[in-house]
Amino acid sequence: MPFREDIKKEIEEYILNHLPDEHWFDDYFDYVGDEELRNRLSEEFKAIRYIYKFLEGIQADDWLRNAQIRIQVFYYASIYEAVIHHFLFDVLGDKEEVKSLFNTKVYKKISVSKELNGLIHDGKEIKTMYETVGKREMTTIRFEHKIEACIKLGLITEELGAELKQIYDLRNAIHLHAEIRKGIEYELEMSTIAYRRMKIFREQITKGLSELE
Repeated sequence: MPFREDIKKEIEEYILNHLPDEHWFDDYFDYVGDEELRNRLSEEFKAIRYIYKFLEGIQADDWLRNAQIRIQVFYYASIYEAVIHHFLFDVLGDKEEVKSLFNTKVYKKISVSKELNGLIHDGKEIKTMYETVGKREMTTIRFEHKIEACIKLGLITEELGAELKQIYDLRNAIHLHAEIRKGIEYELEMSTIAYRRMKIFREQITKGLSELE
């Protein structure tokens, strides 16, 4: 059952009075050239701020407050990942720092003398191989490696990169045991960092891009 119109209006007024206007969100990702992605990022950022303000307004606590924290971590990590992916692969794909992300070590079997082939060591058969460089799919490139490429390109600092890795790792392993206070406190700290670093992230990315031109 939906809220009565008067209650709904009051909630919306409360949220809107504590957030920037629509244009602020629309312009926040103006440094992203892909219009579809830019609009989606703006919507995601606006959505998580609306959700946060609503739950803050009803003074969510205990399990609902924990959910509020985890939702924030998920949203912000996804925004960071999308922006980084866009600039690395859609904008800076010709840079060696990006090309090297597709490289991976592979081992190929080779035929040698019969004396070496088939030898057994500690119950295991020894196979002769050589190490070479193969290509990996984009979807298998780890977020931490994307971060390292951004640092090498001068898009972000090592300090910010380390925090983004933590945020992303937490998104992938949200602490489900809410009764363990230490875990919740850590998630709260990281959700706060995830929000506060949005401004720094924007500043560093735009500065780094201008220096790469």
